[in-house]
Amino acid sequence: MAGAIFTVNTTAECLLASSSEETLIRLISSTNSAVKIKEWGVFFDGISVTAEPVLVRLCLTDTSNGNYTTHTPTRRAGPAVSARLIAQTMNTSSMPNIQAVLATREVHPQSGYQEKFSYGDEPVIFNGTSANGVLCLMVNSPSSVNATAEIVFEE
Repeated sequence: MAGAIFTVNTTAECLLASSSEETLIRLISSTNSAVKIKEWGVFFDGISVTAEPVLVRLCLTDTSNGNYTTHTPTRRAGPAVSARLIAQTMNTSSMPNIQAVLATREVHPQSGYQEKFSYGDEPVIFNGTSANGVLCLMVNSPSSVNATAEIVFEE
């Protein structure tokens, strides 16, 4: 890894439909390269104090279902190189097949959640053509709410 740190954010608030699973961010690593996930977060703008929590999952998936918008990751630190992986946001119509769940959290829709991994404990995705090469940040909200999300990674 070159030690370049990048971030991918949803470009606008994403409206989560009630009781439907949606992918906010998907990262597909390039062939023969590894990507360390440094941190991730998801944030909501709900208005009800009594609302049920949103189920948030960080998953390894396959590359199926290509209805996403592609984005260029923003370099945060490190050498002046371009990210090699494919960063995509918001898919509301079809879900990829989950291979493994790295984290499951319930987050109140009036708040958010951010997780930073310790050095040496970062999940690694590699070879985007395999089941270990695609990382998805997926949410399922019991009621309609807007969300934003971010994943920070190192290449």
